[in-house]
Amino acid sequence: MESVRVALLGAGRTGHAFLREMLGYDYIEVIGVCDLEEDAPGLEMARKNGLMTTLDPMELLSLGEQIDILVDLSGDLSQKRQIKDYFERIDNTHTIIMHDLVARLCISLATRQNRLLPTIHPADTGIGV
Repeated sequence: MESVRVALLGAGRTGHAFLREMLGYDYIEVIGVCDLEEDAPGLEMARKNGLMTTLDPMELLSLGEQIDILVDLSGDLSQKRQIKDYFERIDNTHTIIMHDLVARLCISLATRQNRLLPTIHPADTGIGV
C-alpha cells in the first residue's frame, strides 16, 4: 500500500486536530511532531502514540527527504523563510510544505464541517516572505 510520510510543525489547536485526523489512516505515517511549547496538546498526543517529538524545529527539518509533506501550522512567518532556506541549502526538492489554509480545509472536510475552520494565525498567508 502506498503511504505518505508527514511531519507536523506546530502542535497547538490546529495541529492537534490535524494530528488526530491523520492518526486514523493507515496510509499516513507521522514521522515527527514539533512545537515550541512542551505541553502543546498535539505533542502530548504524539507522545502517547509513540511518535518522535521535539521542541526544536531544526531537529524535525533534519529528517530532510524522509518527509513527504511538512505541515507548517506554526504561524511563525520568519520560520517559514528559514524552512525554505534550509531545504534549498540541503537541496531538498522532495518535501512539500503544506500551509495552514490547506490543513484547515482538510480538517474541515474530514470532520464534515459546514464552514472552514477559522485560522489562528491570520497573518500567515500565501508562501510568505
